[in-house]
Amino acid sequence: MSSDQAELAVAAWELAGVRHSSIEYGLDEPREEPWPGHDQRSDRAEVAAYLKAEQWAEMESPLRAALGELLDAEPEIAVRGMPERDWRTAWHDHFNLVRIPGARPIVVRPPHIAYDPKRGEVVIDLVPGLAFGTGQHQSTRLCLRLLASVIEGGERVLDVGTGSGILAVAAAALGAASVTATDVDPIAVDAARETARQNQAADRIEVREDSVPATEQFDLITANLTADLLQYLAGDLAAALRPSGRLIVSGLIETRLSEVQGSLEGVGLELLAVEREDEWRAMLLRSSVR
Repeated sequence: MSSDQAELAVAAWELAGVRHSSIEYGLDEPREEPWPGHDQRSDRAEVAAYLKAEQWAEMESPLRAALGELLDAEPEIAVRGMPERDWRTAWHDHFNLVRIPGARPIVVRPPHIAYDPKRGEVVIDLVPGLAFGTGQHQSTRLCLRLLASVIEGGERVLDVGTGSGILAVAAAALGAASVTATDVDPIAVDAARETARQNQAADRIEVREDSVPATEQFDLITANLTADLLQYLAGDLAAALRPSGRLIVSGLIETRLSEVQGSLEGVGLELLAVEREDEWRAMLLRSSVR
């Protein structure tokens, strides 16, 4: 059905006695990670609810009547059986160990998997939640790879758009003296704080509901965002770097790389390296202010 009909379909579910239906929007084939406020939804939508078989038997007739009353035409109704299982742990099927190879290997470990770290490995414990960043997406892996290559120890780090907090925790584990992690989404702020606690790094990671701090400077900044947002924040990111400070940006696809590079170079940043994985790109830059 069209997305504007979806709200009416939810009302029909409520008239039939279901208070927990949800709208599932189609996507216009996203090419970059979304950020809060950026809508990649198409005009296609479905309304779904999870019911026991006996509940559906009771509600089917009133639901069809309500749909017919609220919509010009009754939409297609599909009923699918689902196996009995513990849905609290269903995410276990889709989240395995993530390994970032290199001179300083990083392993992202979900808590349901036992793992004995090898010598020299940095292990991050992470429970996937509503915030972006599990290490399974290429843009996050590229950032982790660059972090492992540039942190020498003792740096003051800023992680902009921290999401789950995975990059902030990685920076602390690799030797950063302190990490400031910011996100404009309060759900992400809570998730990042929890990730820091799980990794015994809460004393070195300050999580704020914020973007780029206007009055502070850092040795290293990570920003796993989008091409548009990186260009919008380019001046703020450059201003937040100390002289010769370094910036890691990711969340870019190949076709947006040159324009973002141009924006960052235009505010006084110098390109040092480009990391690649599939169609995704990450850049390492340095402040040209000495």
